[in-house]
Amino acid sequence: MTIPQHPFRAHWQPIEVEAYGYRFTDTIEVVALEAITTFCKQHPNEVAEYPIGLFPAADYHDLEWSFRVEHCAHLLGDSAGDTMRMMVRFMNAQLRHQELQHRGIIHLASEAQVTHSKLDRQIIQVEELQVAVTARDEVIAQRVETKGHQEDQIVESDAIISQRNIVIEFLQE
Repeated sequence: MTIPQHPFRAHWQPIEVEAYGYRFTDTIEVVALEAITTFCKQHPNEVAEYPIGLFPAADYHDLEWSFRVEHCAHLLGDSAGDTMRMMVRFMNAQLRHQELQHRGIIHLASEAQVTHSKLDRQIIQVEELQVAVTARDEVIAQRVETKGHQEDQIVESDAIISQRNIVIEFLQE
């Protein structure tokens, strides 16, 4: 973002700021705050002399804005330097707060991605276990069926042996 040239000072150099944000509006706020803070540090006299002219409100017919403009002269009297230092400290605090929020959001998004990946892996493992359990159940069912057939064969074999034993006994007599 580049701050446009002010009519009072045509020699101001553009301020280049680079920032990344989670949402576009957050990024714009961070860039604007950092650019304004940098500008105020580079040009304290101009900011003290023309604070409203440098940073005008969007609506000049706003009664709150008019009230603040009309009653800010006492801030610039003998303590213009103190006022500027307080404004810069406040903007630095705001910038630091937004940077911390930005880092927090990045950390939160990173943690969410890691958690999502872990959950995806666990879901895949559960699905694989379900497939293995189903396959094992099928093997067990086949073995039970085979055992049933073998028991039937044993019963048939016992019946045949019993019949043969009867025939053998009859023939022996």
